[in-house]
Amino acid sequence: MDSHVYVPWFSVGEADEDAFETLDGARRRFVSVLRERAVTWPCDPDDTLVLRPEETGFAHLLAVLCAVTPGTNVISHVFGAFFDGQGVLGSELHDQMYIPLQGSAVGILRVAGSPGRCAELTADWFERVLRGQTGNLAAPVS
Repeated sequence: MDSHVYVPWFSVGEADEDAFETLDGARRRFVSVLRERAVTWPCDPDDTLVLRPEETGFAHLLAVLCAVTPGTNVISHVFGAFFDGQGVLGSELHDQMYIPLQGSAVGILRVAGSPGRCAELTADWFERVLRGQTGNLAAPVS
């Protein structure tokens, strides 16, 4: 029997007790789209997570992507997307406090629109981050 615990992409709260069903409709849609897109990414599901406002002290849901140095288990950078139900602010984050870093090389993602559209644009940004193709990113309001 496999001793590995299944970890979903962008697990909500504790990975082994994914709290996805506790999310409201907009947040659930946002996370669902991120999960659908992440299955093709060159990273592991446990390199992603979602923190609810009560877990961070921030007013918004936070989707986190940890970039791991290839061939190691060392996290080189942490990226996050704060979702408020109508828009996203994405940035490189401090690796322990999850606050946006000033002067990050990846630039900032600012998008607005439906939860699904915000998630699609956030997934695009995470994919560019994983491929190392970043800059100051912004998308139009949809």
